[in-house]
Amino acid sequence: MDIYFHQGGDYIWGIDKIVRECEGCGKCYHSECSGRASTTQCTTQERTSLKPDFIPNPFPLENWTVNNVIDWMAALNLYRYAETFREANITGRDLNNMDEEKLREMGIKDEFHQKSILVCIDELCGQNSDAQPYASRLPPVQCADMEASGCSAATEHRFAEYNFSSMQRCHLCDKFLYGLVHQGLQCRECGLCCHRFCSTTQPTECNVPKLERIRRPSFTQNSVFGLELSDEVNKSGKEAPLVLMMCVQEIEQWCQEHNAEALSVYRISSKAEEINEVKAVFNQGDPSQVNLSSFSVHCVAGALKKYLRELPDPVIPVDMYSRFIDIAKNKASSSKSLLDLMEELPAPHKSTLQYLMAHFCRLWRHQHESGVTDGLDKLSHVFCHVLLRPPWENIIEIVENTKLHIEIFEELMRNGSWGEVIPPIPSPPVLPPRPARHTHSTAVTSPTVEDKLENYEWYWGDLSREEVNEKLRDTPDGTFLVRNATSPGDYTLTLRKGGSNKLIKIYHKDHKYGFVEPLEFNSVVELISYYQHNSLAIYNKTLDIKLLYAVGKNMGMDNGTAEDVTEEVNNLIKINHEYVEKTGLYDRLYEKHSKTSLELQLKHQALDAFKETLVVFEEQMDLHKRNHKDAAPHEVQKLHENYELLKSRYLSIQESKSALEVDINRKSSHNRGLISEMNSMKPEIKRLYKQREQLKKWLIDRGKTADMLDNLLENKCESMAETHAESDHNLPHLNESYWLVNCERERAEEMLRDRPDSTFLIRPKPDCHVLSIVYRGAVGHCKIFHKDTGYGFADPYFIFRTLKDLVVHYHKTSLAEHNNELDVSLMIPVRAPPAEAVYLRMNTP
Repeated sequence: MDIYFHQGGDYIWGIDKIVRECEGCGKCYHSECSGRASTTQCTTQERTSLKPDFIPNPFPLENWTVNNVIDWMAALNLYRYAETFREANITGRDLNNMDEEKLREMGIKDEFHQKSILVCIDELCGQNSDAQPYASRLPPVQCADMEASGCSAATEHRFAEYNFSSMQRCHLCDKFLYGLVHQGLQCRECGLCCHRFCSTTQPTECNVPKLERIRRPSFTQNSVFGLELSDEVNKSGKEAPLVLMMCVQEIEQWCQEHNAEALSVYRISSKAEEINEVKAVFNQGDPSQVNLSSFSVHCVAGALKKYLRELPDPVIPVDMYSRFIDIAKNKASSSKSLLDLMEELPAPHKSTLQYLMAHFCRLWRHQHESGVTDGLDKLSHVFCHVLLRPPWENIIEIVENTKLHIEIFEELMRNGSWGEVIPPIPSPPVLPPRPARHTHSTAVTSPTVEDKLENYEWYWGDLSREEVNEKLRDTPDGTFLVRNATSPGDYTLTLRKGGSNKLIKIYHKDHKYGFVEPLEFNSVVELISYYQHNSLAIYNKTLDIKLLYAVGKNMGMDNGTAEDVTEEVNNLIKINHEYVEKTGLYDRLYEKHSKTSLELQLKHQALDAFKETLVVFEEQMDLHKRNHKDAAPHEVQKLHENYELLKSRYLSIQESKSALEVDINRKSSHNRGLISEMNSMKPEIKRLYKQREQLKKWLIDRGKTADMLDNLLENKCESMAETHAESDHNLPHLNESYWLVNCERERAEEMLRDRPDSTFLIRPKPDCHVLSIVYRGAVGHCKIFHKDTGYGFADPYFIFRTLKDLVVHYHKTSLAEHNNELDVSLMIPVRAPPAEAVYLRMNTP
């Protein structure tokens, strides 16, 4: 694999690329650039001499590892999807067969991003992009006549680095520009677009009249996106650029009404064309007059991220990047902290960072107030590469330093003084002690990794992928096992997430283990123990989950303790609540969408009628004009009056038609926003549904009944007494005096002696109540506790507002949902009159 930094400001990359190197200073050039390079001054002040064409370290594409692919993506500004490719374990061999369908399966759904990646792969593999479907709407441009020719009005180009939001070709070499951001240069005067190295090797002159024909439709000389941060802050006279502040205000206004989704607002992506609409609105005129209310909040959030990504110098400047990274790497030994270094930022960058961090703190507080606890990773994984990045010539470092980027962001968030009150920060989980080493003699010898792994149920040794899939089928998210990888010394962790299996390679090098370099764990056991207590989002933002349930060799999946079951019941209630909320919101959006679609249909019919009517009026007005010449003198005045009346009505109809068109455009834009919002919600709704069903299955496997879980989720216990009062008005359970008895244990057992099974009473005690019930001829006793949420036997079932609600519920529901050995319900109150007791027993199914 060859990636070299070209002296024209771009990378030389690809398979067996021909590179020429200066013998004096060691600079590298494309072979086609060598002619111009031979005339430049060598930095060693020696005579410049270029070595013949050579291929340093030839490395076939089929031998590329995942890390080689990731480095290549970083060099092409495709690093946003580097982790996606790493998770999918994409190697050089896989690149040859990559297509749009496979990219969609990997979660890359943006059409522009798909095309950008495929064009880069085509160039790498020597394929012709022009023959591909994604090039059909962008024919090559022929710019041979644009070379310097001494034409009048020609000047030097005013080039600036530019971020293109659609596929564009270089006007000098006809090849596509590469990457998702900072793809190349654009002249601010004539609109010429080119690669960086093309600007140095194929000089042209800026001739606006001659080059106007090649301008993109969206070209503007007054773009506020892509300008220097310091210029925009000084122009606004505020603490941050005006575009940034307006987007933040719109987002925070939405989050006040949807505080449970505050930290997720930046994680849901909108379509590129919708974000470009926001960008175009800001570029068209005065940004302070822009109204963002017609756009969806996720579209506005996308525009904010786009603005930050397109800054020539990010919020944390590139010339300070290495200092931030060094402090993050060496926290213990560094005399400075990240907050100290932040004070040295240039004033516009510092104030903008403070403004953004205060905004993130407010979102964090909104989320906390909603009762939904989410970690900062929902922000840090989004903005870790947005707020800081290395200089362009070292851009490959961005992938290697991802973890440090996240740590820098979270450290600033937690410990900075941003003028906002942040929620309480929970203590980080404590890593459990490492397993004790077994020594068999006084010599310092440790068992091998394989010997230690054999003692753990989750390690399966040699196991095929098909067998793994079978063992993990229908298991809940968080289920895992470890097996040997095909490469010696490495292992594969298979984790259940989102209803599918995720394969994660555990690498081994120099007695260290880990998912990515640098490898940090001393053993596989230590790695698994760590991620049983910490989310894997630290390694991959899409894996926001811990290793919860081990699939054991001897006992199948770990059944879990009573505490685990209780915790998962709570998780089930929480997930169901989120699912119901999301589906309710989706239904409301769909109802609005349906209503708006019907309105649009009627308005389009009205618009067609307006058009037909205008045609009729135009024909009548033409007829009038033709008849004016042949009219008698006494008819001219009348004809003229009729013509003016027709013209007046024509103008009135045309005005109504224009107003209707404006209204249709506005409603269409609103409807597209609704569709976009619904589409963005579908994956989350599917995920919550799968997660809920998996948890229900897991709990049923551990003794919970489906009816109990359904009743719990449907919240049927609310107003239980009133409901049964209407449906079972003769039920003796509604009379507390029949079953509430103030007595001691001995008296209760005496009252229940020789009574039929399911006869019961409840007696009060100082700190609780006690249920005494007959089952299989013996009297048993169960404590009933009371908490702020209500009465119940155990967590999380403290949901009954009164004892009467509890008694009525368990009259038809068995106590087996709490104790498998107690399959009985509260059928017969101890003091119920005999007639009522008999009636009850006869009518009970």
